[in-house]
Amino acid sequence: MPLVLIATGAILDVAEASNDASTFLGDANIALFLGLLIAFGMVRSSLGGDGVGSVLRSGFHTTGEILLVTGVGGSLGAVIAASGMDATLADLFSADDSAPVIVSILLAWCIAAVLHFAIGSVSVGAITAAGIIAPIAGSLSVDPVVIALAIASGAMFALHVNSNFFWMFSTLLDLSTKGSLKTLTLATSLGAVVSLPLVLVASLVAAAL
Repeated sequence: MPLVLIATGAILDVAEASNDASTFLGDANIALFLGLLIAFGMVRSSLGGDGVGSVLRSGFHTTGEILLVTGVGGSLGAVIAASGMDATLADLFSADDSAPVIVSILLAWCIAAVLHFAIGSVSVGAITAAGIIAPIAGSLSVDPVVIALAIASGAMFALHVNSNFFWMFSTLLDLSTKGSLKTLTLATSLGAVVSLPLVLVASLVAAAL
């Protein structure tokens, strides 16, 4: 039911046929909540009130820590956006035409990596980093596409406990937190580090063209 509601809302929105009801019901939070209510009603008939209560307690115990940690990461992203810290970082990391290409690329990579590590969202970290670098992108001697690749590479670095996907990965594969840190966090960190030299190569190709 949640998937049907979300997909229907998205399709109507693309077709420019959406209305207030489809927008409301197609919202991910509303759709998931309605799905929960339906599941609650279906399970209650077979497990009874005590059984449903036991299932809910177990679910809250599992998700409570995840919601707390990822919520802190999300709130940090909101603080960065509302406090003007992005403008401060842009001033601290400003560059000009004389900056070497490798410095500009490393700058973009590091900003994205730090923001992702703090916020916990790859997309929010990348978008925030892009917003910080955008005002000085025109003065850099690097193709904007290469800067975008550097940001994407850095935003992949060290996916860890403040990420929703970290907990999804851990739950679906039945791994401990330590096990997920050894696999997912290590893999994403290696991916970010290995892709950085490839971005540098891409910058040389772009400069040659």
